[in-house]
Amino acid sequence: MSLIHLFRRCDQRCVFCSYPADGGVEAGVSLKDWLKELAAMPPGLVQISGGEPLLAPAGDLRLLLAAVGRLGRTAELQTNAAAAAGMEPGELAALVKALNAADGYFNVNFPAATAGLDYETTRTRGAFRKRLAGVRRLMKAGARVRLTHVISSLNYRRLPNFAAFAVKKLGGVSWVQFSYIKGTGRGADPRFLPRYAEVRPFLERALLVCEKNGLRCEVDHVPPCFLGGFYRLNVDIVKMKEGLPGPHLEEKAHVPECGGCRYLSVCPGPRKDYIAVHGKL
Repeated sequence: MSLIHLFRRCDQRCVFCSYPADGGVEAGVSLKDWLKELAAMPPGLVQISGGEPLLAPAGDLRLLLAAVGRLGRTAELQTNAAAAAGMEPGELAALVKALNAADGYFNVNFPAATAGLDYETTRTRGAFRKRLAGVRRLMKAGARVRLTHVISSLNYRRLPNFAAFAVKKLGGVSWVQFSYIKGTGRGADPRFLPRYAEVRPFLERALLVCEKNGLRCEVDHVPPCFLGGFYRLNVDIVKMKEGLPGPHLEEKAHVPECGGCRYLSVCPGPRKDYIAVHGKL
């Protein structure tokens, strides 16, 4: 798995954003830079992120996706989908076609099931309406869409509500990932990092809603010991079993409380930034 940050530009101000704070020099801001970066990457999934990738020139983004496809790799386009709501139909169709040709999918940041909570999280007026419309347009155009619901102190009590919302209002999404906030970038504010134990009952109820309604889901950055009977949905388990390299090996580490845990060999441990805030599991 490899990650390309196209640029820092974004049309939202999410409190959980893990990208470095504003400022500094833009890196890799042209198609030539992106293609050079892609060529140097190891095999595997290519994650294309920003900022907000849909703010890139449409033609350049399609050419980058075409290059991913020619290499026989899969593309994950990370977006908040708001810009998709206003794209010209032909431009949207061309983008979806290019991503599908790279066996790819849109990974859409979808932080809330209501406009009020969306604004509290993204600090952007009108984002919820545009995001909802954008996702629906992408699916109608034939795209595969994954929703990423970042768990923070702002929304963890409403996780079951979000699962029900996804089932009722966004039928057709390929799957949902419930992903605990990364304590980096703007997300480094400790106010936004709830304890795993506080999140657990609400997350388990959300996963049960998904299970009962046939909505595929998974969980990232929450150790399997906090998932109860849903421990198999932890995305690191397969990576650990297969010995796959990746950021999970750098971002996470075992702590004394992990000793004797039944998941010790298939769990890289809690996030280091979580322990920095809470001190222990």
